[in-house]
Amino acid sequence: MKINYKIKNSINVRDYLLSFYYSSSKIYKLFLDKKVSLNGEIINERKELNSGDILEIDYDEEIDYKPLEKDLDILYEDDYFLIINKPKNIIIHDENNSLCNIVANYYKKNNINLNVRFAHRLDKDTTGLIIFVKCPLCLSYLNHFIETHEIRREYIAIVNGKLNNKKGSIDLPIGEDRHISNKKIVSKTGKKAVTHYEIIEENNKYSMVKILLETGRTHQIRCHFSHIGHPLIGDVLYGDKSKLSNRYLLHSYKISFVHPITNERIEIEAKIPLDFKIGK
Repeated sequence: MKINYKIKNSINVRDYLLSFYYSSSKIYKLFLDKKVSLNGEIINERKELNSGDILEIDYDEEIDYKPLEKDLDILYEDDYFLIINKPKNIIIHDENNSLCNIVANYYKKNNINLNVRFAHRLDKDTTGLIIFVKCPLCLSYLNHFIETHEIRREYIAIVNGKLNNKKGSIDLPIGEDRHISNKKIVSKTGKKAVTHYEIIEENNKYSMVKILLETGRTHQIRCHFSHIGHPLIGDVLYGDKSKLSNRYLLHSYKISFVHPITNERIEIEAKIPLDFKIGK
């Protein structure tokens, strides 16, 4: 499938591709295989691009997941991105029964003959926004800015107890729990992890908090709030004993980033699920 990129400023084509943080070796292969054309003509990597030009790349791909017929809650789509509000109780990818399989079905119905790519992950029980990327250039771009923390990801969670401070930060390194598989712990030898939070609603037993991730470690929110004595409601793995929910209450509610093609800021919000209630 061919994807078009409308050029905004004059630039060498190789420099343009490098601006997406795409590797030199992959760029070399695109030109070697004659996959890059400008205004309908195959070009080499020395070609100069001008404002208004249409650069076209043929990715020669196909859908790489088995399609699964289920509805998608699509909150944003263009030629480069598909942003979905993920429901609870589904994993991002496996062979047959995952969000990637549902996206594959959507691609098939809409003649989008591309690999199914996701820019980041959400756990099975976590609801909310997840970005699928339709082209390798944009995926490389997002991967870079996820690593440099320039993509803003905000969450809502309900935790046990009443926090001492209305807002604050948890700056504690996270590592592996050697005794429990698939669990993380705060560890001096772990990787840097920073979680910022602000209380948006509370009672004497529970708190609803808005969370901004500065880093993106696996289970970061769950591990950090458990460590400070406020595990997420429903998160049995990290110490919740309330039995108020059959899943942990964590929702990816807001994502914002600069679009690599249009240079516009994209800001998407997903409504808070109905089971996010703490009562009086």
